[in-house]
Amino acid sequence: MASAVWEEPLLSNMCDSLSRWEQQNLALAAVAQCAALVHSYAARGDGPQVETCAAINPLLALDPPKISQIYPELGDLSLGLRTLQDIFSSDKMREHAEVVRYTLGMLLLRNRLVAGRSMQEEIRQRLRHVDLLQPLDAEALDDPDHPRHQEQDRQFRQLASLYQDTISTLSYRIQVQGKIDFLQDENIANKIRSLLFAGIRSAVLWYQLGGRRWRLVIYRKRIHETAHNLRRTAITTV
Repeated sequence: MASAVWEEPLLSNMCDSLSRWEQQNLALAAVAQCAALVHSYAARGDGPQVETCAAINPLLALDPPKISQIYPELGDLSLGLRTLQDIFSSDKMREHAEVVRYTLGMLLLRNRLVAGRSMQEEIRQRLRHVDLLQPLDAEALDDPDHPRHQEQDRQFRQLASLYQDTISTLSYRIQVQGKIDFLQDENIANKIRSLLFAGIRSAVLWYQLGGRRWRLVIYRKRIHETAHNLRRTAITTV
């Protein structure tokens, strides 16, 4: 029988510094970070390097023994934690409507993905051939011909191609809104697809840790407070 794409971390090996509830909300923050970055690339054509790599690299953690190997730096998910605070805040939720839609869409696609065992096996096998992304320094970022820039573009292309061959064939598809010039740019489109893919991966972990969509309504205030506390911890430990 085909294995799942991403095996569940062993509870006995999980990071002792975070409770299961906090780990669950950290995974949800990673989904929200992917959604926020999708919006950034689609609307503005750009996004922060460190946060982008931190959001996408969990895709490549196929058999992680503990949470810290999926999200090694809490501070790198500060954008997602702040986004989680905003979308669970009554006075800010409306202005983040697109980010909320992308987040919910990735949670829904998780359901569709786990129902297809053959698709999971294909994704797992092809992800083995993708290396971890490394943020570009200023020199490489400003030079599209720099070897590191070209290597990163190749990695995004690999992930986007896998997304198109698998997730994009599911009956539900996330419609990304943004400026047409950015959406038609191949490199930006590849980053957007890679981020959607990565958001689904973190949604899988969120579910493995006990996350359920109905709890997003029941525990709105608690999720908001947890995101705030985790973000404060991330800032003070930098």
